Amino acid sequence: MKGQRTKLGAVLVLLVSFIVGFGSVAGGNSQAATTKIEAPATTIAAKAGIAVAADNGQILAAKDIDTSLPIASMSKSLSLYLVLQAVKDGKLTWTQEIKPSAKIVTLSQNMDLSNIPLETDKSYTVKELYEASTIYSANAAIMALAEAVSGSQSAFVDAMRAQLEKWGAKNYEIVNVSGLNNSYLSDDRYAGTAADAENKMSARDVAMVAQHLLTEFPEFLETSRKTSIDFHGTTYPTWNLLLPGESAAQKDLPVDGIKTGTSDQAGDCFVGTVKKDGFRIITVVLHADGNADDQAKRFTATAALMNSIYQNWHQVALFQAKKTSSHLAAVKVTNSKQKTVAVVPDKTVKLYLPKSTTAKQLDFKLTKGDASQAAPIAKYDQLGTINLPEVGAGFLQGANSIKVNVLAKSGVTALTWWEKVWQNITGLFNK
Repeated sequence: MKGQRTKLGAVLVLLVSFIVGFGSVAGGNSQAATTKIEAPATTIAAKAGIAVAADNGQILAAKDIDTSLPIASMSKSLSLYLVLQAVKDGKLTWTQEIKPSAKIVTLSQNMDLSNIPLETDKSYTVKELYEASTIYSANAAIMALAEAVSGSQSAFVDAMRAQLEKWGAKNYEIVNVSGLNNSYLSDDRYAGTAADAENKMSARDVAMVAQHLLTEFPEFLETSRKTSIDFHGTTYPTWNLLLPGESAAQKDLPVDGIKTGTSDQAGDCFVGTVKKDGFRIITVVLHADGNADDQAKRFTATAALMNSIYQNWHQVALFQAKKTSSHLAAVKVTNSKQKTVAVVPDKTVKLYLPKSTTAKQLDFKLTKGDASQAAPIAKYDQLGTINLPEVGAGFLQGANSIKVNVLAKSGVTALTWWEKVWQNITGLFNK
């Protein structure tokens, strides 16, 4: 009898606690480490280099990617980005005519540099100077554009630095708009820079510039893929010998950009891009290996890198926005008759994986977010985030720059007050 009274007393105590108030603790999967997927071994025949997926910045191959090195005329990739931005913003128009300064005209006559000669008292359209800068890497042409955009080359250098800072670049030194050694610029040097200074950037940061250029201004490829430019009656060839039809071209690599760079300090450099097998990559080679008289070594190194990426990597569609996925398990729900709720991702996600790895081999762990997993839950409430697997060297912006929010596929109704009481009482007796 005493035992029955004790049990009945316990029930009454529980019943009172429910009447006073009922608390429900959200359930959820604890965070677990995801096994790192190693990148296939890739040889980069250069002092430093990188290969990335153009769409999401995933790093597919890397060698000394955070060391700042001279980049010569690859600097023009950033300068041309700012020119395109100026056209987009209405600061310049393609038909607008620019009259180069006397100093720029004088420098343009130095054919030991990459130049298209300009004439005194003659004007050139923005389009002409843009194409000359892109295709023939004309130093005087990009200087004239820089002055048109910012009023002076020094102000344009400030804009270049500010843009890199905005993008989160970490390892760079920008001293002029063209990539020439400062020794060619005499008294036009940027204040405080050494007489023999050159622009420097890490392979990661060069790739970041190229990614922004191609993502925000895909029309750039319409110019960078051209193999020559006709400038006032004279034809000038491209320096990009990997373009189709050029001497270093490979038939299975439809390269269409971006920019070469050459100087005594930088050696032979190249930031290139190609689209094949449904996805585009960007490659950077800084100071290519090889003999000084080998004019093709940067392209040989780039082609080998590009081929290695397409041989060893494939693009995998992991999630489609707000569609169920076999990778996402249902989430446990408390405070409801419904025990689980199906979940969907908030965005479409594609990831690049070694061909030896398939999506079925991946294990995704849910990390509980701010939203409670206790009912009531509305349709598309966020229930947590997904940690994508760590693949190789990660992304340009960091180890794991893609975040996927997990949403409830449908709403979940909460228990009524009496249902809460009854559920807990019956649960106690079942125990």
